[in-house]
Amino acid sequence: MIHYFKNFGRRIRKIRKEGLLIFLLAIGLIVACQGALEDGNPFGPSSSNIIINPSTPKVNKAGTLTFTTIGGTPPVSWSISNTAIGNILADTGVFTALAIAGTATITVVDSVGDTDTATIEVLPNLLVVTPGSSTQNVAGAEIFTAAGVSGVNLLVATIVNDSSTSTFTLPTLAATATTVTVTYTIPTTAQGNQTFTITITDTEDGDVGAVKLTLIAP
Repeated sequence: MIHYFKNFGRRIRKIRKEGLLIFLLAIGLIVACQGALEDGNPFGPSSSNIIINPSTPKVNKAGTLTFTTIGGTPPVSWSISNTAIGNILADTGVFTALAIAGTATITVVDSVGDTDTATIEVLPNLLVVTPGSSTQNVAGAEIFTAAGVSGVNLLVATIVNDSSTSTFTLPTLAATATTVTVTYTIPTTAQGNQTFTITITDTEDGDVGAVKLTLIAP
C-alpha cells in the first residue's frame, strides 16, 4: 500500500511538471504570435510578401519605365499618387512620364492585399538661360533670360555664394515669367572677388538652369 501511494505521488508530480511545461509553451506561442502580428500578420496580407523593382527609379520627361514585382500573388494592380508627372497602366506597371518634372509614389497591390511602394522621379530638362555667366566690376543689375519657358507662371530663383566662408551681402533677386534680375554691389578690395551661382526654375514644368555671376573687387 505504501509503495502504491509513493508511485501515485510520483505520477501526480509528473503530471504537474508536464502541465507546467505545456502552460509555458502556450505562453511562448502567444508571445510569438503577438510579435508576428505586430510585425505583420503571418496569416494574412503583409507588405513583406511583395517588392517593387526598381524601388527609386529616375526617368526623363516623356520616358517610359516598366515596374515589376518580386513575390506576391498575381494578379497585381498598379497606381500612382501624382498624375501630373505621368501615368501608370494598372495591369502592366508601365509608367509613362509627361512634360512636368517631379516625384510620385507608385503603389502595387496583389490579389491577397499585399502591397509595396516605390518612388519615381521625372527629371527636369536643362533650362537655357542667357547670359550663362556674367562678370561685373561696377555696381548695378544683370538680367538673366530663360528660353522656352511658358511665360505664364513666375520663375523661381535662388542665389548662393560659391565661397561658404564669405560674409559679402548676397545680391537681390526679382523674377518675372521669363527673366530674373540680379541687383548687386561691388565687394571691397579686402573682401576680394565674389562668385555666385544663381539657380532658376520654371514653375510650370520644373525645368532648371544655373548661371554664374562674378563681382570683381577694385
